[in-house]
Formats: sequence, structure tokens, C-alpha cells
Amino acid sequence: MLDAVIVGAGLAGLVAANRAAEAGARVLVLEKSPDTPNINNSRVATGALNLAHHSPDEPVASLLAAIAADTEGHADPALAAMLAETAGRGLGWLAENGACLIRREVQDKLSWMLSPLRSFEPGLDWAGRGADVLLDNLAANLLRRGGELRRHAKATGLITDGGAVAGLTAVVDGAVQEILAGSVILADGGFQANRDLLRQHITRDPDALLQRNTETGTGDGILMAAAIGARLVDMDRFYGHLQPRAALHNANLWPYPTLDSLTGGSILIDRAGQRRFDEGAGGILLSNLIAASDDPLGFSIVFDEAIWTTAGRDELVPANPRLEGAGGTLFRAASLDELAAKLDLPAAVLKQTVETYNRGLHTGALTPPRTPGRRFGVGRDSPHRTPARPVETAPFYAAPLCAGITVTTGGLLIDAATRVLAKSDQPIPGLYAIGSNAGGIEGGPAAGYIGGLAKAICTGLIAGEQVRRRTPAC
Repeated sequence: MLDAVIVGAGLAGLVAANRAAEAGARVLVLEKSPDTPNINNSRVATGALNLAHHSPDEPVASLLAAIAADTEGHADPALAAMLAETAGRGLGWLAENGACLIRREVQDKLSWMLSPLRSFEPGLDWAGRGADVLLDNLAANLLRRGGELRRHAKATGLITDGGAVAGLTAVVDGAVQEILAGSVILADGGFQANRDLLRQHITRDPDALLQRNTETGTGDGILMAAAIGARLVDMDRFYGHLQPRAALHNANLWPYPTLDSLTGGSILIDRAGQRRFDEGAGGILLSNLIAASDDPLGFSIVFDEAIWTTAGRDELVPANPRLEGAGGTLFRAASLDELAAKLDLPAAVLKQTVETYNRGLHTGALTPPRTPGRRFGVGRDSPHRTPARPVETAPFYAAPLCAGITVTTGGLLIDAATRVLAKSDQPIPGLYAIGSNAGGIEGGPAAGYIGGLAKAICTGLIAGEQVRRRTPAC
């Protein structure tokens, strides 16, 4: 019998499989895609290995503080400690297993990156890039260590025996199989591409969200575990960015540019021309709030020339000039009256909103309040902020928005050993969840996000180390 079967051949799954195989465990990875290589979020990622916007090799105390800041205290303390204590050695383990690591400045901070670097162009420029190379190396390492990787193999349910997980059922090359194992590790990602789950937990209109992902995360592992009584947490949050609304139909705007920084310097209005949210909340939280609203496609940003030439250029792929150059919608007007006509709003409403906003910036009496701002989910005490500016210098601009979803951040509640917890908060024997299957680390009121690749590496290492080689019975 197998020591472990791992569901999903993304970064988390391959890290766990290799770590277990290093100790001599008999492991099998199931990957539902028949393709070689299989496409997933980690393969097309930019390759940033930071943990809560900090280098993984920083002191544990520094990483713990960073996780607390980025999640605004939401991350479970035991899980935060597990990540902070594992991140540094995870970086070293990656290098030993074929990762090419370089240091690069990203948004004013040095970050470890997987090399060769991805370009920040429209589409999926992943082939031969750092994450792609790493996953190929990990797959090859697994085979050398005696592990197995089966493609076109979709897990469909968990097998239990006396309350413990004893394997799973799967459809492999079209045939139903039972696969027995001492442990099952769920690593098939979040549920960002499952419209039914999105409608249940995140938005009334899943089609209003831009799928800025590979659409391979359909929540299979989460659903299988929930079916045997696993506890779900933070299912209402996701990591994503604000995008031009035209990106829903224009591939030249996918997945860049994002409009987080520009929105942080602008006035965010709904279809009626009213402010509904704090523009300083950051693009990740605003994406969640827009997705959860009653009209996810009803929001636009209003800004002026001064904001367009500052915050509009403050991204890795800046909205100025990429938005208009790639075919996105950008309304430009010499006056607010003219801009209101282009937005199909009464001029008096738009002018009142702008005047109230400008006056509120000076008096601090805005409703809703306007905080100093944060970017990319970084905590509010971070220096990485987009300042609020009045909208007063012609020409005036407006850009329609949508929320782009990259990956869900909630999922199966785990403990610091990555064991899946039941609704009783007790571990389900033999069941583990890692990467984007795991909950309790991110999400919460601030939609905290600490980094998908770092989360995958740390939880993958811990889960792999939980697997024990079984001694055959005499």
C-alpha cells in the first residue's frame, strides 16, 4: 500500500511528494490534467517567493510581525508560526531541488524570485520561466526518488475506515479506481474557477469576475473533505486585483494592467455616482468588496491629470499608458460636466461627489472614511501606500472596473502539522491540506494575503514530513 497519495501536481503537491519521497516513503501524485506539462497557477506565477512581502530568510520574529500586519491579525497564530519557521529552510530546499533563485527589487523591496523571470505582458508568458522550470525539476526529482505521477487522474472522493482517511477514489484514464494509502494530501488548489462555489460564498454573479488564473482550481479537494465532515473557513475571500472592465472580453488586458494603485489615488464610485468604499483599503480588499456587492460591474474610478501621471504610473505594469494602449476604456474630459455625460451620470451628482471628496480630504470628515491607503494587501502601517489626492486638475478621467480573481484564500482548516480539522476541531486522521486548499492563514475582514508560492512551499514541506514509510506486514 502507498504511504501517501497527493492530489494535484502544482507546487504544493510536488514539494510534499518530494519531501516524503526523500525519506523513502512510497508516494503517488494524481494530476487531473492529461497534459505535459500541466498548467496551474503556480506554473504561470511571476515567481515571487516573499512571505507577507518580506524575504523568507528574514528572522522568524520579523516574518511573524509581517504576517500579522498583512492579515491584520487574522492568521491563526500557530499557522503563522509554522510558516515563519519553515520559510527560510524552504528557500534552501528549493535551491537544492533545482530552483534558480535571484534577488530583485519589487515595489521598493528586495524579493527572492524564481529565474528566468516572467515578463509582465498580456497572456501567459510562462514557458521556460522560473516557476515552469522548477515544477519540471520537481517532477523529474520525484521520479528519481521512486515516486509516481499519474496524469489524467481526477480524484473523486475520500475512502474512510473507522473515522480515518485510508485512500481515495479516482477516475484514471477514464476508469474508476480505488487507491489505498496511509495518508491523503490535498493540493489541487482553491475554488476560484468553480462558479457554483463562487456564487455560494463570494459573489452573486461569478461571470462578473475576471478569471485572472488558469481556471484549473475547481475546489475538488475542498468538496471531498467537506463531504466527510471537514471544517471550512474564510470561504468568502480571495486574492485578486482590480482590473479594467474591458479585460473581461479583451485578452490584451489580461492579466495586466492592474488598477490597484490608480484606484488608491482616485474616487471609486458606483453606478449612481456615489462613493461606497474606502479607496485606501487596497486592491485586494476592494476586489473582494466589489465582488460581494449587489452590482459587481457597476464601479468606476474618477481621477484627474495629476493622479493619472503619478498613481497611474505606480505599478509593475502601469495603467498609464498600458490601459488605453491595450484597448481599455478610458474616458477623458475637459470638465466634470463632460465626464458625467460620458459616464451617463447627472453632472450635479458627479460634481457633488467630487466636491465632497475633495473637502473631506482636507477636513478628515469623509463618509465612508478614506484611510491613508495600502497596496497589494500590505498592512496599513506599511510605507507602500498610494496617497490620496484631490481630484481638481483638468483633464478629468474615468475608467470602468471589474474585480479579478486569482485564487481563493479560504478552504480547509488545518493545524500546524497541516492536518485537516473536522468540525469538532479535531484532526481527521490521515488527511492533510496544503497550498490553496488550506484555510486559517489568509482572508478575514481585510482579505489578508501572504503569498501563494510561499504558502505552497511551507505547507508542502510540513505535509511531506508527516508522511511515514509503512513497513510491510510479515
